Amino acid sequence: MTMPGTTSARRAIALGAGATAVALATVAAVVLPGWWPILPRAARAAVAEAALSGAIVVRIVLALGGAATPFLAWAAIRARRRRLPAARLGRLALLGLSCLAALAALEAGAAAVRAGMHRFPALPTSFPPEDPGTYRILVLGGSSALGEPYRPWVSVGQIVAWKLGEAVPSRRFEVETLAWLGDSLEQQHAKLAAIARRPDAVVIYSGHNEFAARFEEDRAHEVGLESSSALARAVHRLDAASPLVGLVRELISKNRLDAPPSLKDRHQVVDPPLCAPAEYAAVLDDFSARLDAVVAWCGRIGARPILIIPPANEADYEPGRSTVEPGVDAAERARIADAIHRARALEATEPGRALEVYRDVARRHPGFAEAHYRIGERLRAEGKREEAAAEFLAALDRDGLPIRCQAPFREAYRRVAARRPGCILIDGRRELIAASPSGWLGGDVIEDTHHPNLRGYVALAAAVLRGLEARREFGGGWSAVPAPDVAGCVARFGIDAERLAEACERTSLHDRRVAGYRHDPARRLAESRRFAEAARKLREGAAIDAVGLPSFAPEGRPN
Repeated sequence: MTMPGTTSARRAIALGAGATAVALATVAAVVLPGWWPILPRAARAAVAEAALSGAIVVRIVLALGGAATPFLAWAAIRARRRRLPAARLGRLALLGLSCLAALAALEAGAAAVRAGMHRFPALPTSFPPEDPGTYRILVLGGSSALGEPYRPWVSVGQIVAWKLGEAVPSRRFEVETLAWLGDSLEQQHAKLAAIARRPDAVVIYSGHNEFAARFEEDRAHEVGLESSSALARAVHRLDAASPLVGLVRELISKNRLDAPPSLKDRHQVVDPPLCAPAEYAAVLDDFSARLDAVVAWCGRIGARPILIIPPANEADYEPGRSTVEPGVDAAERARIADAIHRARALEATEPGRALEVYRDVARRHPGFAEAHYRIGERLRAEGKREEAAAEFLAALDRDGLPIRCQAPFREAYRRVAARRPGCILIDGRRELIAASPSGWLGGDVIEDTHHPNLRGYVALAAAVLRGLEARREFGGGWSAVPAPDVAGCVARFGIDAERLAEACERTSLHDRRVAGYRHDPARRLAESRRFAEAARKLREGAAIDAVGLPSFAPEGRPN
């Protein structure tokens, strides 16, 4: 005969196990690909997000049930001592225990799934024999490493292979490009595990996409949480510590990656950052560890690592989001926004007064990117080049929407290169400033936010070639050949008017997309129209050097 308490316990355990199974199945349904291929992508995305949100609801129910367990157990014990009916309270306490067990299983499962998603791949160390006369260059990175907007016709790797073929005619040079649009180093690291042939050199040009590949573009971290209630802060800390919450948020964010950003004025002068400081630190730590791991792997297989610190547009690209430190109240944020608007209005008539206002904002809130950028513009107008350049760089490094490689990631390259003496380190920022006719790291050498123009790619390739020659990569067998230049690349890679028009259209689309990142998209939309107009003129037969593209300006001077 089965005792009533035993039956109740079994029911409670079964209920908890069922809830756990449902939640795990929910997560698995969106983690495992190809579950519902017959549905349109938008429908799959909607179903996946609903299922993931359901997992959070299950967690809340289990947490509430588990939280009640001590009180129910105490009430049941007290009732027994008083010889009062306690069976129901006992059953509820058992149910609470089941909820706790289910919650623990769910969190453990989510932690395992998340760890698996971000595990370091096992990279190959043995390869089939290769022709000793062939030198293979492997290129890792995102769209800049791919040569955007000139892909597939020309890229840094292709320029390097071309000129090496002229400088070392006794060898044959091949380029394998793993780099792809929007890829982070994590994604490239995973792809590296599948290569079948040993490279002789590995170019790593990554760092712009580390956040864009993980968080959707409209994501916002609430910076004012510190001013919320104690209960809200406690709940937030519990959520932050939950593997399940972290997994669900990450999957939802990745589920939204392909959605275009809003152009409906949702952004403000004072914006929330894309991610929390802890999230930023986690992404940076992962990037640094993977960069070091790839370079160490190069050492094991005898490949030369070539690290290109990614340059970005500093002087001619406004910050995407300008943020303030946590805890700044709404009134102060309103004062900051008012000050910025007031200073913008003063620029035409009282530029000195505008500069004072911007500097006051920067003094009170050093992390506010917009103030630094506007200070840089005013100083540039006054001819104070070094001070202006420092402010432009400060604006980039404080951008709350980090789609341009920021200082901590640039420093990661330097740390790895210092630790691994076999590296060739290319400071992309320094090389492009040197190649810029104006001396600014802006539109002279960068097409948009961070993709170099043809002049910029040529400069980076030339730096790689100098690095290889300095390391005597091929012994003393270098022939004296001219350094790469824009005209030579145009001829070598067939960059005719049609291809250049296509490149201009890609840049126009990029500028239009990133316009939605800012509270004021006017400049980016104007740039989008400028490149669209250049494409139109090229297709109508205009000369390449007559459409306003800095790479092709007469005598190498910007228009």
